[in-house]
Amino acid sequence: MLNLGLCGDDCNYCPRYLATVSSDEERLKEVAIMWQMIGWRNSVCSPEDMLCQGCASVKTCGLGIKECVIENGIDNCGKCGDYPCEKLVKIFEDNRKEAIISKDRLSKQDYALFQKAFFSKKERLNKIHREF
Repeated sequence: MLNLGLCGDDCNYCPRYLATVSSDEERLKEVAIMWQMIGWRNSVCSPEDMLCQGCASVKTCGLGIKECVIENGIDNCGKCGDYPCEKLVKIFEDNRKEAIISKDRLSKQDYALFQKAFFSKKERLNKIHREF
C-alpha cells in the first residue's frame, strides 16, 4: 500500500515513521541521531519529539508544503497545476545535497531507506504529475 507524504516522501521506507508505528523507542533514538548527523536537526531530539504518524499528524510543515496542499485541495504536490513550484525546486536541490551527506554518514542499510523514502521524491512526484 502506498503511504505517500504530501511532498512525495514515501512513509513505507521512512525510518522515523516505521519506528513510530512499530512503537520502537530504541529505533527512534537511532533515527534522532541520524536526523542530527545529516543536518535535519540541530541536536539529537528525544524519541517523543521524533514520533511521526505521517503528514496528517503535524500541525504545520516546516517546508510550507502541508498548508499549500490543503489550500489547493490536492493529495500531494505531484497533483498540483504549478508542479514543480519554487518550494519543491528548493527541496529537490536540498535533497540532492542531503543524499551526498547521508551516503557518507549513514550505514548502507539506513542510506538505502533514506534513498527510497526521501531522495527519490522528485522521480515519484514526476510520475504522479505525468499521470495526473
